[in-house]
Amino acid sequence: MNPKTQSLIFGLITILCWGSLATFGKLLIHLPPFYVLGACFLIGSLPAFARPKEMFPDLKVLLWGTAGYFGYHFLLFYAFRFAPAIEANLINYLWPVIMVVITPIFFPEQKLRWYHIAGAALAVIGSVFLVFGKGGELKSEYLTGYLLALGAAFAWPIYSVGKKKLKATTVWAIGGLCFVSGILCFLTHLWLEPRVVLQSEDLWKLIVMGLGPFGLAFYTWDLALKMGDSRIIGALAYLTPVLSTIGLVIFANELLVFSTVVAIVLIIGGASAGLLDFLPSKRLK
Repeated sequence: MNPKTQSLIFGLITILCWGSLATFGKLLIHLPPFYVLGACFLIGSLPAFARPKEMFPDLKVLLWGTAGYFGYHFLLFYAFRFAPAIEANLINYLWPVIMVVITPIFFPEQKLRWYHIAGAALAVIGSVFLVFGKGGELKSEYLTGYLLALGAAFAWPIYSVGKKKLKATTVWAIGGLCFVSGILCFLTHLWLEPRVVLQSEDLWKLIVMGLGPFGLAFYTWDLALKMGDSRIIGALAYLTPVLSTIGLVIFANELLVFSTVVAIVLIIGGASAGLLDFLPSKRLK
């Protein structure tokens, strides 16, 4: 199996895990967000303790990775404090598109083709349908929240693409980034949020969330980026809001309305266009 295909498989595993994040988030909505983040990051770091010598990279990589992990989630969750979650999520879901667009800035040899741009446009239109079909509405009084969400939308792709320019590390270094980010999240929880008495029924949800969307997903995301093209992986990530929506419909009793179906079709179309790099180049000219 060639690296390009392996990268696609790892990317799919990541997106499937992240697609469940909204469902788990809704099941744990009664817990303070940075408590949940801290617990999940620390749980996600546990597999890397099997390779402790490879867990903590050099300082530059550690700072870059922690800024990406903690910074992205800090900006996103603070955006929810200053803007409605629906609209903030719309802006946050721009990150896969941004990732596709900024890749040539970091890697000039990976140029954007017409189908990358078409796929990004379809994904943006689909995301707008997904949000405004549920009653979302952008208002000027929420500008601070929108800017924080936009910061998050830039933070994750800049971390993801930029990490490929840094010194190579093994995948176990992701555990170190999760561990440090988890500590920072718990410190933020102690600073900003009320104390928590964890209920037994929440424990398994935190464990599954920590091992899946905050554990396996980060390891496979790192492998996907190392082995593949950021434009392809970014296009694949367009499917994240689709899977999130499907998960909420199946497991959290959300209603599936017509506008959501239209959004899903558009976003899948955008992802499909963005994955045309798998076709022979002569068929795309």
